[in-house]
Amino acid sequence: MVNVFGYISIQPDWTVDVGAALESSEPGKFWVSAYKLGEDSIHGHIQVSKSVSADGTTLVNLTAVDAAITAEYVGPLQLRLSSASTGTVTPVVYTAPRSTVACSQIARGTGVRSFDVSRYGGLMVAGGDDGVLDVYNTQSGQHRVSLEGHIGDITSCVFFPSGQVVLSAGTDLRLRVWSASDGTNPATLIGHTAAITDTAIVGLGKNVVSSSKDGTLRLWHCGSATVLHAFDLSKLPLNAIDLVATKESEEELPANEFETAGKIAAVACEDGRALLVDLRSRETTAVFASGVPVRAVAYAHAHGLLFAGRSDGVVDVWSTDEPAAPAYAFKRNNSPISALRLVQRSEDGPPLLCVGTEDGQLYLVALETTGGKVTSAQVVEELVAFDVDPITQIRTAPSTAPGASRQSIWASGRTGKVHEF
Repeated sequence: MVNVFGYISIQPDWTVDVGAALESSEPGKFWVSAYKLGEDSIHGHIQVSKSVSADGTTLVNLTAVDAAITAEYVGPLQLRLSSASTGTVTPVVYTAPRSTVACSQIARGTGVRSFDVSRYGGLMVAGGDDGVLDVYNTQSGQHRVSLEGHIGDITSCVFFPSGQVVLSAGTDLRLRVWSASDGTNPATLIGHTAAITDTAIVGLGKNVVSSSKDGTLRLWHCGSATVLHAFDLSKLPLNAIDLVATKESEEELPANEFETAGKIAAVACEDGRALLVDLRSRETTAVFASGVPVRAVAYAHAHGLLFAGRSDGVVDVWSTDEPAAPAYAFKRNNSPISALRLVQRSEDGPPLLCVGTEDGQLYLVALETTGGKVTSAQVVEELVAFDVDPITQIRTAPSTAPGASRQSIWASGRTGKVHEF
């Protein structure tokens, strides 16, 4: 059974209209719409006005017009919206970006296909459709260096743990290792026979892994630029991977292989399966089959949960102990899931799941469990910046916001901007 969630969409730049209303004597407004599959949608706008309390405090007043939606002003970057008329949307916080990096891809007209932020959030690398990656300072937005060498689209880029070295991949069948300081390219890894779709760093980075439309997952040694093993997993493309460290091991490893013991790759397959692959044993340890192409995957090993985002808009939540059928499944509409990311919370319990879709939805889901079993899920936060613009990548980093209850979330679309929430 797939649980269908109702949801509310709002104008992506709603903060502009609220800010303008606070600076003026005239009210402002921004649009809102409520949806649920199988029900009539509703459309209207929220009128913004200001008043002054008895103690002189400026109050922000939000009033729904032509829409049965309740709106509450939480702060300069947050609203709380709910609706009782379409799919009963319980109160959810809507969050605008706290920072934005405008990438060079805007001027070049390519959009951002992939990006990453360094471990502590100081640097960002982003790539588009023209084969060029650019490195930025995330606080100032200043461009530091361009990484030029790929031919065609950049499909993946990720920082090594040092934060000073970048791994990238593209439709030109190549992985490249770069210096984020001076843009040099000391190693190029060649072996895939179709476009590379995703990459991950193993441990400190002497080994890396990549997935491809050629149906293989490959384990590489960066120092010698060689393939240590090719996992032949499917006759159709592998769309994404999530590499997870499940345990520490002192096991002796073959030459040029480092830190692969205890590393499990969750793999999203176009053939309708999600797989768990043990890099050290070279074995597929679990198969989760829905029959619908899987476009994104996230693996919460500590909680025994695998999340698979499908091309029909469904997110399957699998218990790794029970691969026969999903423990829970949900969707909002039929737009394909384009990205998934686990988000750590400051409190105990399962992580939040950040979901990105092809129609620009970006939201956080919290799971409810009873006796270790998933019983329900609830959207707890909407991240607002994209207007029917496919979400291309989601990353996380430690939050610097005072009193933050979760990690910072960074996300990109085809606009050429990367937003932090």
